Amino acid sequence: MTTHLGFVVREVSADRDIEHVRRLVRAHGDARASTPGVEYVYADAERMPGPYAPPRGGIWLAIANEDAVGCVALRPLSARVAEVKRMFVDAAWRGQGVGRSLLATLIEGAQARGYETLRLGTLADMDAAQALYRSLGFTPIERYRPDELIDTQFYELSLTNHGPATDERKEEDGVGGA
Repeated sequence: MTTHLGFVVREVSADRDIEHVRRLVRAHGDARASTPGVEYVYADAERMPGPYAPPRGGIWLAIANEDAVGCVALRPLSARVAEVKRMFVDAAWRGQGVGRSLLATLIEGAQARGYETLRLGTLADMDAAQALYRSLGFTPIERYRPDELIDTQFYELSLTNHGPATDERKEEDGVGGA
């Protein structure tokens, strides 16, 4: 568990936590309701923990005053590669380090699980999320998922050359989703 000013980040461990994650993922879907393929976001919420289940996957929550204010999930793609999914921070908590803390904690979790590479896809219009990913060492790559229905930017992070994830708060923490 990682503690920060006003919130903590911890790995999901109970059914109650999964309900919090479902609510946040549905809120992400609601925020992107006109985006093609949003039905997959809702379906993913319903099947939680699904492909994010331990031991190879994981889900992390940011909690403030007993309320879930953000989440992120780790999905295995292969023995060495995992994907960042379902990153979402409640609008009231954006810009306060929640997204950065969630992603830094996920990076540590991926390293502990033995992954060598992290990948993610994010919508082209999510500038703050992309700035956050770049600030943590992610670099743009070619499309690795051919099934995308929308304009998605893809990123990758080598965990073999990556030290501990920093948790410095920066302005580009306005993460709305990944």
